[in-house]
Amino acid sequence: MRYSTCAVVVLCFFASVAHAADQPKLTPAEQEILNVSKARMDASNRRDPVAWSRYVVEDCIFSDENGVRHPKTDPLNVVSKVPPEYDHSENPRDYSVHVYGSTAVLNYRATVHEQFNDTDIVSEMRMTETYIKPNGFWLLIARHWGRIPVNLRKPIAVDTSIYKDYVGQYVWRPLDDVETLSVKDGRLWSQSGKDEDEYLPLGAETFFIRSDLGSMTFSRDAQGHVTGYTYLGPDGQEVHAKKIK
Repeated sequence: MRYSTCAVVVLCFFASVAHAADQPKLTPAEQEILNVSKARMDASNRRDPVAWSRYVVEDCIFSDENGVRHPKTDPLNVVSKVPPEYDHSENPRDYSVHVYGSTAVLNYRATVHEQFNDTDIVSEMRMTETYIKPNGFWLLIARHWGRIPVNLRKPIAVDTSIYKDYVGQYVWRPLDDVETLSVKDGRLWSQSGKDEDEYLPLGAETFFIRSDLGSMTFSRDAQGHVTGYTYLGPDGQEVHAKKIK
């Protein structure tokens, strides 16, 4: 798994937690959690701050993908002021619920849309919500959201005959899985452990993969032989991978 970071603050609210047809069989307690989460999010979708607040404790912890904590007033302002068409999500999925007596954790994924003038910013997000049941009613006490890296850059056309120069084995550090690059049907592929990704060209020497926001630029010695590549993370930090074979 490659190093990556995320850098956009998103306050998103969902009209439902999961499509009924996609839900696994739930215990009554697990279903209660989904029902409460849906009710709170329905209130958000209606932009009803009074109803929304009934499901959230006063000192609820909200934290985003940048590690920033937000007071309850921040998401409450979204519920109160931001029109749904400027901040909405769709396709909630891949969720699980764990109940531990009067405490529960809900985790799921959804696609978030944010409208900025004529631009629709699309993000894949994973949400984790923690609930307690102090007086027979589930209340949200903490919510964290994080961006799932999805690279939306588009590859460019390059002379694929150069790919043969990159074939070989690379290491980031001694204890990591060896990364093997190979060419299949004119495309450059990376195999590291069980992970396989296509290297998509941003140029003749620079590539990216869909599941990561960084890029890889190959380096050569004075004789033109490939010696490795530099992984440039989205925050500007670099990792130098060495070609060993």
